[in-house]
Amino acid sequence: MAQLKRFGLGLQALIVLATNDDLRSSAEIAEQIRCEPTALRKILAQLGDAGIVEVRQGRSGGYELTRSPEAITLFEVYTSLHDEQPVWDRMLDTTGDHGFGQRVNESFQTIMSEINIQVTKVLGNFTVADLMKS
Repeated sequence: MAQLKRFGLGLQALIVLATNDDLRSSAEIAEQIRCEPTALRKILAQLGDAGIVEVRQGRSGGYELTRSPEAITLFEVYTSLHDEQPVWDRMLDTTGDHGFGQRVNESFQTIMSEINIQVTKVLGNFTVADLMKS
């Protein structure tokens, strides 16, 4: 669940950055989206590592987008903040190594594969710019 929270906070931070031309500090962004600045800095660091935001150090530093909001898909953001298995993959933890469990496991894997395809498709169809319209 933590990855979904990071995804939500990351998207909100990107919206803040997209609606401002100036560099924004993590404290300013955190205040606007009402989250813990330390947690936000970790999220922004991951987005920086993915090349989505640029981090400028120093007294007049801050964060800014590396490209237009129209060029940043939600799938790109999701994968940059995604460092553990999706929540639905945990369905496999409920199956055992007995005959019944193995058959159910195969069915669950098929379902999870389809979920992953759909998540990729849906998130790939939306950009940060789309979220700004809401």
